[in-house]
Amino acid sequence: MKILILGNHTCGNRGDSAILRGLIDAISLQRPDIRLDVMSRYPVSSAWLLGRSVLADPLYLQMRRHNGAQGALGRVKKVLRRRYQHRVLLSHACGEGTLRQVSLPKGFTEFAAALGEYDAVIQVGGSFFVDLYGAPQFEHALCSFMAGKPVYMVGHSVGPFQNAQFNQLANAVFRRSRALILRESVSLEMMRDAQIDVSRVEHGVDTAWLVALREGEFIASYAVNYWLTIAAREKTVAVTLRELAPFDKRLGTTQRAYEQAFAALINRLIDEGYQVLALSTCTGIDSYNKDDRMVALSLLKYIDRPERFHVVMDELNDLEMGKIFAACALTIGTRLHSAIISMNFGTPALALNYEHKSAGIMRQLGMPEMAVDIRQLLDGTLQDTAMRALEDLPALRDRVFRAVQREREQGRRMVASVLERIQEAV
Repeated sequence: MKILILGNHTCGNRGDSAILRGLIDAISLQRPDIRLDVMSRYPVSSAWLLGRSVLADPLYLQMRRHNGAQGALGRVKKVLRRRYQHRVLLSHACGEGTLRQVSLPKGFTEFAAALGEYDAVIQVGGSFFVDLYGAPQFEHALCSFMAGKPVYMVGHSVGPFQNAQFNQLANAVFRRSRALILRESVSLEMMRDAQIDVSRVEHGVDTAWLVALREGEFIASYAVNYWLTIAAREKTVAVTLRELAPFDKRLGTTQRAYEQAFAALINRLIDEGYQVLALSTCTGIDSYNKDDRMVALSLLKYIDRPERFHVVMDELNDLEMGKIFAACALTIGTRLHSAIISMNFGTPALALNYEHKSAGIMRQLGMPEMAVDIRQLLDGTLQDTAMRALEDLPALRDRVFRAVQREREQGRRMVASVLERIQEAV
């Protein structure tokens, strides 16, 4: 049996890397005989960070070629593709409508043909189907339908749904998938509110909880050993930051206000006797378009005692970050998966809500109070919340351990169910 895992665009986002690694770990543990291929927009860096071979995403290569077209004709083609290409692709995938007569770019047809060697496609999870990210998010699934391959969407958050074209595609794709397994319940509520088809929805977990901790086999690099030594030296709180765009407008705030409020939180932690370690789940490796280290560096001008605020500039994978989080007392994460990685490795984490996914994940974990609205950062109340968590660490660690164990068990059942269904269809 051979499965293709796709949709996780790059491991430059270490949250996506953890999602992907957890799914691979779970499949390999349960069915080591299954042949797995993984696809990414950035196969070289993803392979290095993940520690396994990764295929290049042909649809991304096609998009880059098209977007690079020059001149007036190139601009016209770009506008037409943005308006009509996904309608044509949808028509071909569903076998319906007059747009089936319109030919597709050969990148789509070649990719659909290449899927012939696989028994199934798993669209790996995360916050992937978001209206702000646009219609191209559905291309891989639509090509899979063209190829007649079953698609299982595992561990997703979906929505919001505030764009008509996006909603049309979501309805069609979700309805034709064999399963849309959500990692939290808030997404289901959003689907129902937007009248998006829920017939294929199942309840699941974020696959990052399934990353094996590799207790006896992990070998720390020089950089990891250095930061473990720093963290062991005194009480340490880890933080993760990000550029808020494109969510800043929906949140009704600015990047500057966010950074100033986070700096005030860090100053409070330092005043209370902690050093603060800024880790980054997103870096600019291999042209990835986000680098949270730059946000951390920009905070330095607001930090009263910068010698106690350490910005980790090393390129670490998600496993290495997990080991460093494990050496800290608490994590305060803007990036959801920094919180998940931290808790998976035993350290409690507060997750800032800039999307609904953070609230949903923590609610599912049975610890909704660990998801904190970003307005609590902006008005300063998060400072007291963080101090209360630090005062109650032994009990909090025990709750986190038990909650994570439940998620892992449910996640293993989720993966087993998908594999059983694929096996039955082969």
